[in-house]
Order: sequence, then structure tokens, then C-alpha cells
Amino acid sequence: MEETISLKEIFDILRKHLTSILISMFVGLALAAIVTFFILTPTYRSQAQLIVTLPQTETTNANDVNMNLQMINTYKELVTGDLVINQVKDQIESEYGIDKSVQELKDSVEVTQSQNSLMFSIRATDTSSVYAANIANTTALVFQENAKDVLSVDKISIISNAEASSSPVSPNNKLNLAIGLVLGILVGFGIAFLLELLDRTVKDNKFVTETLGFTILGTVPQMSAKEINATIQKKPVTPMIKKNTSDKAPESRRSRTRV
Repeated sequence: MEETISLKEIFDILRKHLTSILISMFVGLALAAIVTFFILTPTYRSQAQLIVTLPQTETTNANDVNMNLQMINTYKELVTGDLVINQVKDQIESEYGIDKSVQELKDSVEVTQSQNSLMFSIRATDTSSVYAANIANTTALVFQENAKDVLSVDKISIISNAEASSSPVSPNNKLNLAIGLVLGILVGFGIAFLLELLDRTVKDNKFVTETLGFTILGTVPQMSAKEINATIQKKPVTPMIKKNTSDKAPESRRSRTRV
């Protein structure tokens, strides 16, 4: 027989195990706070902005703009290529004392561009905000120099230098705490329904008749503590008769025959 559960029964289960749900919620929040503030390492991001400036001539048209937009994809590959990254590695190590491998720099540097825009950004991410700014600025300068030599492009300008940020981009404290809170509540719901599933006590007449298939011959109402106390007080107290052991024995038993 297929069993169904109503919304009222669901709410009753949740209300019955409300304490377990609250405990699970606070445990999830505490674990998220520990991971966020004590385990995860904050990372910072800085970016330098560059723009492709078109030559001011009378023959400049839409084809020139489209060609430069397509060239930005080539610029992106050049920024993260070995040629630029190797020079960046040597320069930041000699100037700022930053010891990073080529692969670490490739993982930390990215190029972003707005749609149909001649402006693009070189972003650097690092556990140090100062290192991130230095890496982004150095990468922009090295790329600008190599673009002139490799691509014969001299119209790329740096319009904004990267600055050290005081706010980390990761971890997101509020988001992590919210995730921990929600997961704690969900785990609490699961515990509540699991406890209810494992509870095999008889809760109502329906369970006896439909689930067990027994016939109910009678019911005994549950009495409250107040009713039990009132019943005990009304019960008559039977006096106990204490046998007097100090009574004297009959005279016939105490007398002795004299000769």
C-alpha cells in the first residue's frame, strides 16, 4: 500500500525536531566560518587597462576598426605566451623580488575585453595585493614593448595602471556563510526525517489498524502529571494496625507451679 504524507505531517515532523534543525544550522554556519576565515587563503586581483588607438587619418573606416578588434585575440595570446611571461618572470624577480614560476604566472594572468571594444584589461591574481599589482603592470609594459617588435603595432596605450586592492576577490565571506547556513538547514531537515523514519513507536490508531493489521479493542487515555497527582491524593489511605508487642502475657503463662 502506497503511503502519502501531507504538508501538515511534514510541518509536524519539522516542528518536532526543531532543536536538531537549529543545531545543524549553527554547526553548518560555524564550519563555513572556520573554513572561510581560518583555512582559505585570501586572493587579490589588480588590472591594468590598455586600448588600441587607431591612427588619425582620413582613410580610417569601419574595416580598420574590425581589424583591430580581431587583432585583440592575437594580443591575448601574446600576453599569456611564453615570450611575454618569461620576460615578466625575470623582470619582477629583479625589480620586486617576486619569485614566481612561468606556470604560476600563466595561471595568475588573464586578459579580458568588453564586447566590441578596443579596450582590454590585463588582470593578475595573487595572495598578495602588492604582488598582483606589480605583476599586472609589468605584464602590460612587457606586452606593449613586444607588440611593437613582434606585431609591428605601436598604437597600444596603457591608460590605467594596476593598483593594490585592499579587498580580496576570494573567498566571498558572505556567500560562503550563506552556503554554510543553507547546507546546515538542509542537513537538519534530513536528520529530522531520518529520525522520524527510524522511530517505530505507535503514534496513532491508524498505524495499528492499517500498517500492522490489528483490531483495536480499547484505548487507555494518557493522563497528565496533574491528573495523576489528583488521582493519588483521592486514593484512601488504609491505616496500618501496629501490633503491641509490649502487652503482658496471660497470667496463666507467667505463673509457675510451686512445690
